[in-house]
Amino acid sequence: MSIFIDNETKVVVQGLTGEQGKFHALRNRDYGTKVVAGTRPGKGGEEVEGIPIFNTVVDAVKETGANTAMTFVPPAFAMDAVLEAGEEFGLMVIAPAHHRRIAAGILSWGQDLDHETSPFQVNLSYQVPRNKKSDYIGKEELERQRAIIDEGNAPFKMKMVGITLGGKEITNYAPDFWLVTDTDDKEVGYVTSPWWSPELETNIALAWVPWEASEVGTKYKVKLPDEYSETPGVSVDAEIVDIPFRESVNPNKREVEASKGLDFAE
Repeated sequence: MSIFIDNETKVVVQGLTGEQGKFHALRNRDYGTKVVAGTRPGKGGEEVEGIPIFNTVVDAVKETGANTAMTFVPPAFAMDAVLEAGEEFGLMVIAPAHHRRIAAGILSWGQDLDHETSPFQVNLSYQVPRNKKSDYIGKEELERQRAIIDEGNAPFKMKMVGITLGGKEITNYAPDFWLVTDTDDKEVGYVTSPWWSPELETNIALAWVPWEASEVGTKYKVKLPDEYSETPGVSVDAEIVDIPFRESVNPNKREVEASKGLDFAE
C-alpha cells in the first residue's frame, strides 16, 4: 500500500513523546513533512521541539486541522490507537470479504488446512523450491513427495480444489463441513469454505476431493443444508475450476510462475 504525502498533508503523531515517535516525527519534519501535532494521554499542553501535544487525536484535529495520523505506540495499544485516529471518519474493524478470500484461494488455518497438510495438497507447491541446495525443515520429506508427483503418482489420497456449485446464495459461514459426492452419490470429500460470489454470480467453495479426481472440469455434487438447497435433501451440481476463480488484478507469485510453466518459485 502506498501513502501519498503532499503539501496539504498535516500529520499528527500518536506516541510523539516516546523514543521512536520523536525520532521519526522529527526526521519527517526535517524532510519537509508538516508534523502539526502529537498525542499522548495525560501529556496535553506539552510540546516536543515545538510540536504541540494533545491528549487525543480528536483534540489535535480540532486545533491543528491534522488529516493524517502516524502511529508509534506499543503493540498492545496499536489497535486502539488506529481506531482512535479513525473515529472521526467512522473507521471500523472488519474482516476481508469472505468471498474474495475464497476466490483468491487464500486458505484459512483450521478450516481449510492444518499442521498435517502438505503444500502440494493445497495449491502451495510453488513455495517448495526445486533448486535449493541448503537444508531447511521438512526438505527431505517435501522432496520425496515432489518426486512421487513428478512420476505421475499421488502421495496423498486427498487434494484441495476450487469448485462452483448450485443452490441458493450462501451468505453465512458454514458451521460444519458439507459432504461432496461423485455423480453416483458416493461420498468422497467435503467442502470447507463456501460463499456466494457476487462477482461471478455463483456459489464458490474450497473443497477436499480425491487426488485422482481433482482435475479442472471434474463433476461432483454437494449435500447442502436445507437452507441453501433448491430442493431439501437433493444434492446440487458442482464442478472443479481453476484457483484463483478469476484472473487476478495483481497476480501473486504462484500465478506469475505458472504463467512461465513453472510449479515453483525461483
